[in-house]
Amino acid sequence: MKGKSIYREDESSYLLEYEQKRIRDCAKTLNNLARVFEAEDKSPCKDREDRRNLILKNRMRETRILMADHLKEVARIVTEAAGENIQVIRLGEKKEKHIGRMLLMEGIQLEDLCLVKKENHKTEIVARLCQTNLSARKKSCTSHQVAEFLSILLDMRLQNSIRNPFLVTGEVQSYYFEEECRYMVLTGCAKAVKENETVSGDNHTFFETREKEFFCLLSDGMGSGKKACEESEEVIDNLECLIESGFDKEKAIRVMNDTFLLEEEGRNMSTLDLCSIDLYTGQAVFYKAGAAYSLIKRGGYVEKIPSVSLPLGLFHDMEISYKERKLLEEDYVFLFSDGVLEHFSKEEGEESLKELVANIPYANPGQMANYLMKHTLSRGGGRIGDDMTILVLGIWENKGGD
Repeated sequence: MKGKSIYREDESSYLLEYEQKRIRDCAKTLNNLARVFEAEDKSPCKDREDRRNLILKNRMRETRILMADHLKEVARIVTEAAGENIQVIRLGEKKEKHIGRMLLMEGIQLEDLCLVKKENHKTEIVARLCQTNLSARKKSCTSHQVAEFLSILLDMRLQNSIRNPFLVTGEVQSYYFEEECRYMVLTGCAKAVKENETVSGDNHTFFETREKEFFCLLSDGMGSGKKACEESEEVIDNLECLIESGFDKEKAIRVMNDTFLLEEEGRNMSTLDLCSIDLYTGQAVFYKAGAAYSLIKRGGYVEKIPSVSLPLGLFHDMEISYKERKLLEEDYVFLFSDGVLEHFSKEEGEESLKELVANIPYANPGQMANYLMKHTLSRGGGRIGDDMTILVLGIWENKGGD
């Protein structure tokens, strides 16, 4: 930023000290409640009837331990929110007045403007705005357009926050504009439903968090048909909610695993394949629970990301395998459900899949996914013995000219 910045000490906290204390007290209460759940009932079995209930008692004890773990994680999130500190930087009266005049020419009234630096070193602009009466002769201005105006006026590459409403209204409210990410992700998907079934047992989703972390989730419900679809859909929906609520990725997976353990017997297992990409750094993390291996394509080189863990719902202390990789521009990530890899199950089959990926004659993720599905079906003689899903993520540097 070219203008001289003025740092005001009294605005350096994200929350007032009193509010922080209230939130920390809430977290302390959650931790105390967790200790109550952890307390073990050590009363001995006195008779035959007690021994018959031993299994039920152990089950209840497991439930208490799981509840305690989840309460601790919520307490951690609350404590982290209370302890988050930021720097609020004023741009200076002259600079703010200049920006206000320029925005007024576009029908936007600027009430207040500040630059926020967070603990993760990411920058955000917070502006109090409203549409002016003067703008009635024009079309309503969008928050995306305001992001473009501020990018020019502040000499920063800013993007519109997903928290903002689409239009700037006549009511004064806060709008948030974030430092533009270095990378963007394009996605592709190809699916095939098992023969004699109407719905796929595979489910997936793509989403981006406020912290500008891109997620791809894929779950394969054991078996096929409606039941498998409902169970894998539950995994995807709940895990997305947990991650967006602030749960650590690994902890969110453990919560889903424990949820399966607590549900009724006879429930089928589901796999989970999670890939997250930091859009500022390109750092990717792969978590797998019973999922198939993934592939990363960089030019003609293809790397395998293996999986050795078991599906969700088998053990409380499940082993969650994960790998980290630094992605670069024009790298591609491929995720598969088991139905796809059944056609490439032998060692020579795995090598043939890697060769197929290395030589894909397309750059668009959607075309890539369809190309691989076409060849997979060809290897199976056109028969579809299991649900198949192919997901492709392509990463490019954000040039800022779109």
